[in-house]
Amino acid sequence: MAAEPDSDNVVPHVLALEREILRSLCISPDPALPRQAILRALSSHTWHDPDHRVVYEALRRAPPSPPSAIRSHLPAAATRMGFPDVDWQPYLKPGETLNPAEIEALMRALLPPSASGSQ
Repeated sequence: MAAEPDSDNVVPHVLALEREILRSLCISPDPALPRQAILRALSSHTWHDPDHRVVYEALRRAPPSPPSAIRSHLPAAATRMGFPDVDWQPYLKPGETLNPAEIEALMRALLPPSASGSQ
């Protein structure tokens, strides 16, 4: 269940930031992507969409692996966590991904200044 948009349209903006960060973490082929550091930085974030929280937790449970192995691990991890109904299409759909600097910029917009420190 997604959060209700507020009058300032802050929640839809936050949802888009969350989704884009998670999508890049799920599909980025960049072996230099500091996936674990990004996940640690997101550990105190309060997710605005329950599916985003599940995707984040599944990513945290993924062993350090090539991106293709991570992608295949995620749906099974979510199912083991008790969430078999996550729609993985928005997270696993092929397409352009963000580079680490772009992800860091989104995280600065998403997280309070003290939580988004350098990767």
